[in-house]
Amino acid sequence: MPADIKFLTIEDVSEMLQVTRTTVYNLKKQGLPFIKIGKNIRFDQEEVVKWVRSNSRSAAEK
Repeated sequence: MPADIKFLTIEDVSEMLQVTRTTVYNLKKQGLPFIKIGKNIRFDQEEVVKWVRSNSRSAAEK
């Protein structure tokens, strides 16, 4: 596994996206990719960025 892969916690994703922990859990239910290691949930930083960009809407779409 490449050393540049970073796995994030719920708190890390919350801080990165500037949203609450509840919002991160809701995004996870909507398809935000995650990895479960035992009882721990982790997110691949690169996958989070890709998912957010692919699920964003422009101002014209709202």
